[in-house]
Amino acid sequence: INPSVTISVSVSGNRSEADVPEKLSSAVSRTIRVSSNVALTGRVVRTVGPFVNTGPVPPKAEQPTTYTVVWTVDNTSSSVTNAQVTAKLPAYVEWLGAVSPTSEQVSYDENSGNIMWNIGNIGTYTVGSSRRREVNFQVSFQPSISHVDDSPTLVDQATLTAIDSFTGSQLQSQQDNVTTRFSTDPSYQEGQATVVK
Repeated sequence: INPSVTISVSVSGNRSEADVPEKLSSAVSRTIRVSSNVALTGRVVRTVGPFVNTGPVPPKAEQPTTYTVVWTVDNTSSSVTNAQVTAKLPAYVEWLGAVSPTSEQVSYDENSGNIMWNIGNIGTYTVGSSRRREVNFQVSFQPSISHVDDSPTLVDQATLTAIDSFTGSQLQSQQDNVTTRFSTDPSYQEGQATVVK
């Protein structure tokens, strides 16, 4: 926990001035603090998770289909504070207000379409453990004719920011936009992400 690297350099030599030999030496040591690595990942599912999703698959124009978006945050060596994730929903995606677990602080601004997950503090070495932070939320997508033959974005690029408690550094991680391609769902079959008429 709280990794650091210590670098020590020592130099010695002989100086001869006015036929008087003199031995010189110097040593310097510095400790460099290493920041933690926080990582945000995002995925979309339909048949697993805390919510029941409805609607046609593949999605059909003019008919709503719901999806569960899953954000996961992992952290490595130092605890972090003030962690939060922000993203935006496209205008054609509806926020349904369903969040799990309910203990996670997720808010949505209808006017801007912005989602904010206020995580707060994250402990160390969370990868693959019960200490990782994860949240699920449900959205609804009603495609228009213009979406036919496309796999539209459900959530725009998400950004995680946090402060490393050990180094004081600002940390950041980004997750690309997630689309109707719910390929991490065990029921997914190729072609189910593309909007049809």
